[in-house]
Amino acid sequence: METFDPVGGGFVVERIRDLFYGSGGGGGSSGEVLAIVDALLGFFRGMFIFFLLLFIFGIIFVIYQLIKIRPGYEIVYDPNKIQQKKIAKSRWEEILERFNVGTESDMRLAVIEADSLVDDVFKKLGYPGETLGERIASVSPEELRSINDLREAHGIRNRLVHTPGYKINKDDAERSIRRYQQVLSELEVI
Repeated sequence: METFDPVGGGFVVERIRDLFYGSGGGGGSSGEVLAIVDALLGFFRGMFIFFLLLFIFGIIFVIYQLIKIRPGYEIVYDPNKIQQKKIAKSRWEEILERFNVGTESDMRLAVIEADSLVDDVFKKLGYPGETLGERIASVSPEELRSINDLREAHGIRNRLVHTPGYKINKDDAERSIRRYQQVLSELEVI
């Protein structure tokens, strides 16, 4: 073995030739075997390059498809702005104070104000819709884990506002307030 070329494949070809003919080199047909082995290695190299390019194209295609189906929401509201966080937090503290009074009218008002606060936050985040119900419908559980809790709390708020004589008990009001708080915490507003 006079030449050693581990990168170009010559080393492998020499080893295969040695396997067939021993280290002495073989007879007059060793050139033919060497040509066949070279052709096979060239074929496999070509197949490798083909599948590598196919794999790279596949990755690019998948990334393109993921970008295409991604929701096109543009965040208008920057939750890191301290002024907006302070306003939301002070409004939330007022809502909790009103709820802690304990009368039915204060609990009703606390639930309605909490719903209004969440609606304002959703508007600032740029969710589409005229009402909070429409905005909630445009949000998926992947975007907001507590969206189903918000739907239930908003349903209680709707019954308070639209059903004459609807009385809310302390447990329902407390559950609604906790759900609104969970949503606002997840959105990092309070």
